[in-house]
Amino acid sequence: MIRNISISAFINTIFVLALIAISLTFAIFIKLDQQRYNINMQKKYELVAESLLKSLQTNPTNSSIKIILDQFKMKRIQDEDLNFKIINHAKPTLLRTNNLGMYRIFNLEDDLYIYVQKDGYNLMIQDSQNYSYNLIIIISAATFSLAVLLSLYYILKRKLKPLRDLNKEIKKFSNGDFNVKIKSNSSDEIGTIAKTFGDAITHINNQTKSKDLFMRNMMHELKTPITKAMFIAETLEDDKTRLTLQKAFKRMDDIIKELAMVEKLTSNNTFVYKELTSFFKIYKRTVEIAMLSPDKISAKVNDFNLNADTAMFSVALKNLIDNAIKFSPNKHAIIKANKQRVDIISDGEPLKYELEYYTEPFSQEEKRSDGFGLGLYIVKTIANLHGYKLVYNHTKGKNTFSILIS
Repeated sequence: MIRNISISAFINTIFVLALIAISLTFAIFIKLDQQRYNINMQKKYELVAESLLKSLQTNPTNSSIKIILDQFKMKRIQDEDLNFKIINHAKPTLLRTNNLGMYRIFNLEDDLYIYVQKDGYNLMIQDSQNYSYNLIIIISAATFSLAVLLSLYYILKRKLKPLRDLNKEIKKFSNGDFNVKIKSNSSDEIGTIAKTFGDAITHINNQTKSKDLFMRNMMHELKTPITKAMFIAETLEDDKTRLTLQKAFKRMDDIIKELAMVEKLTSNNTFVYKELTSFFKIYKRTVEIAMLSPDKISAKVNDFNLNADTAMFSVALKNLIDNAIKFSPNKHAIIKANKQRVDIISDGEPLKYELEYYTEPFSQEEKRSDGFGLGLYIVKTIANLHGYKLVYNHTKGKNTFSILIS
């Protein structure tokens, strides 16, 4: 689970746990320090009370009692109202009686008081020194620790910001945006990665532009002589030679069209113009561009509407039907279609490899030398652009290529 968590989430988790740990540590420390203070003060007050009771054995005067209290740095409370409030409302924490007399320790509003009683003496005394536990120091230390922790968190998050920016640009690039710009002014590891990735994007863009320029120039240069050659072939009197040349030039023209379609589908400017259309409209256009004779295909279709680019989807169906007829012993294909899927069915042996092998450009089986290996690649690409899926199945001697619509 830890391996799947993002770096940012991991850092946030670590700092939250550290923040909780520091807060709990100081809270526990404050509580323990307060308890330690109360215990120490109580012991001190017990010692003062015992000593004062012993001193009262000699019936000292008020001035003598003051001298004794000053020795212990204590003071006598003369306010009768406060004495009354302490005795009646304060919380007694200790009561001791011995042969010397009795004393009690009270806690009123976190202040400790000693009440000593012996014969005619009733003394309410309090420590004249401020022995408050080190709450201010502890809070200051806790505040400093938290400030350091939050500062480290802020610095680390700022340090990782270029990594988050780089991740966004990589996602854009993986989605087909080759115009991303990677900028980094740092010389650390993240800056080095950003610079390397930026150089790789520039290199890929240069190669892509070179490829596109080569493809366009090649197709343009080949299209004109092939067209001229087809016209010249029409003038030949030898039927066999004319048909052979026409077939060869037609195949060359088909290859150029396939390359043009591949160039279009892999271009950064490829757009799918989806519209709500009927399947019959797409099928009619497919038959037209494939120039199929009625005996080559059987259609079992109930018309339905779908969102598709008519031109692209027609090319995909045309390629599937062409493959079905070309590699079928009886040179016949069946098309079935509904709202969920479109199936192209034909007799034949099963594919030698998995479907993914044939959807790579220029992939063919050895026995299938008649072709350029782009048909299924084009079909899969068009299906993916529509959000559809191309699948294959072989059952009872029949090959079925299906485009799953939903």
